[in-house]
Amino acid sequence: MKNLRGLGIVAAAAMLVSGGANAVTISPGGTTSFSFGWSESIDGASINANVTFALQTMSSGSAVFLVTAVNNSSGPGTNRLVAFGIDTITPDLTGASINNLDGSLAWSASLGSNMSGGFGRIDLCIWAGSNCTGGSNSGLREGITDTFLLTLTGPFSDRSITFAQPYIGRFQSVGVAGESYTLGRPGGSVPEPGPLALLGVGLAALALRRRRQSC
Repeated sequence: MKNLRGLGIVAAAAMLVSGGANAVTISPGGTTSFSFGWSESIDGASINANVTFALQTMSSGSAVFLVTAVNNSSGPGTNRLVAFGIDTITPDLTGASINNLDGSLAWSASLGSNMSGGFGRIDLCIWAGSNCTGGSNSGLREGITDTFLLTLTGPFSDRSITFAQPYIGRFQSVGVAGESYTLGRPGGSVPEPGPLALLGVGLAALALRRRRQSC
């Protein structure tokens, strides 16, 4: 299991710290809601956000959740939650769609998308930006709570669905420097370099290689 930092989980009305539980199973006759979130101090900002999935209906082919996203972050920067996702869902989903309620952001969902921050492919990603990796100037801003309906389709013959860690959150314009961060990923949170920074690293490595060759 991947090492997590800055990640809290609430399941079946019990608070479980990072690494305490690997998965939560939702079913009409059992646990019907769970929450996960992120709490971390980054570059002068206090990141504090959470998401709750509350089961509304479930059949052998679909499950409808009322999703509530809360961003209580504060400090320098706009600290926007632009995307979040779940690494592993069992059984394998066949579809995901969102019904944005009145006054909600324009949320979208996709299966098997790549999450930024070196995470790679995750089973479910939900975003309110350009795509799963963020982008645009949208997202859930500080002090805002938003809700929408999420419909997941799949072979739910036993009327249950399991959501497994890691739970990942993508934040943009964080702190003094206004960097982007992906929380809940291995190695904790570090600012993700932009294209110019990556180019600089590449040029430095090339220069070092040439210097060694000339010695």
